[in-house]
Amino acid sequence: MRCRILPQAKKIGKYFHVEQEYCHGMVPQILWRIGIALVLMTPLPTLAYEETNSTQPGPDPFSDLNLRMSNRPLTPPDHLIVQTIPLPGLSVASPFVAPAPQAVIFENDQRQRLAILSTDEAGHLTLFLLESLPLDPKLPSLVQCANERGCQTDRTPLTGGLGCLAVCLKDLLETTAGNPLPR
Repeated sequence: MRCRILPQAKKIGKYFHVEQEYCHGMVPQILWRIGIALVLMTPLPTLAYEETNSTQPGPDPFSDLNLRMSNRPLTPPDHLIVQTIPLPGLSVASPFVAPAPQAVIFENDQRQRLAILSTDEAGHLTLFLLESLPLDPKLPSLVQCANERGCQTDRTPLTGGLGCLAVCLKDLLETTAGNPLPR
């Protein structure tokens, strides 16, 4: 470390003079040593994260469902249908402005489909389950939710009518998807 006193002096107040001291290379050396010490003291978070991540079970694949609307009725192939539940006690309103959706697909982010809610030409609703779920075939909680939200009279595009019923069914499927029945 090379330090030298500069020839100029600073005047502080009226009577005191202080000479400036200049050390070449001292600041970079101190910063380099502090940087090395910080790097050595920092734990490796990636290794710790991998160890804790491998011991925790993964999330349920159907715990957060997405809704995809279709403008035409959908009926899945017979070999994919686990259970068919007709919904004769439920009706939905058609929107005034936009074309009414005719079907809703319930799927996760990996596009694994859990169910399809669809109407037919006569306007009857049918729920096609593509996975085994412990659902009551009469779906009393779905009927109660649809009545509370007013799905029969809500004519708002996308969120009313079939969309309103789809939101109720989404909540019901997400709560029951954690306890699936074996196939």
